[in-house]
Amino acid sequence: MAQRRRRNGYMSDGTAAYDLRLQREMAERETVRVEQTPLPEERPQPPKKVRVKAKTLVSPFAVLGMLTAGFFVILVIFSYVQLYEATSEVGRLNSELEAVELNNQILRSQYEGKIDLAAIEERAIHELGMVQPTASQNVYLNLSGSDRAEIVEVEKTGFFATLAEACSTGVRDLAAYLGRKPAG
Repeated sequence: MAQRRRRNGYMSDGTAAYDLRLQREMAERETVRVEQTPLPEERPQPPKKVRVKAKTLVSPFAVLGMLTAGFFVILVIFSYVQLYEATSEVGRLNSELEAVELNNQILRSQYEGKIDLAAIEERAIHELGMVQPTASQNVYLNLSGSDRAEIVEVEKTGFFATLAEACSTGVRDLAAYLGRKPAG
């Protein structure tokens, strides 16, 4: 008998036919082993949900709200522009007022410097015939009557009436501002 050798974990006697037979057996065992190993159970997949995205329409109230908000933003910006222009105008007028007051003081001092009281008294007595008043010419008035004041109540309007009036004034001022010619 031929000598047996260990090949791939199996005993073999070395002949090619025997080795071929062993290889077939090994292949069958391996296929059997593969077939005998249990496969993991397949889990059923839940059916895919088809999402239908509905077309969303823009609400007319949302559009109205956005337009209203835009309108109020424009009114706020316009009021800031008016405030800036008024502040600039006040600054310009204040500097002009200071210049006029300084000029007034200069003219007043020149005027008072030219007044000659002795010449005025001389002319009043000699040319116009005026005299100093006597005690019999003084007249006293009695003003001891009672004082009284009337308080006039202002007519109160509702919130929406006040809001409507403010909006219409703002729109009117905005139209007047946009319609005027630029200063220059």
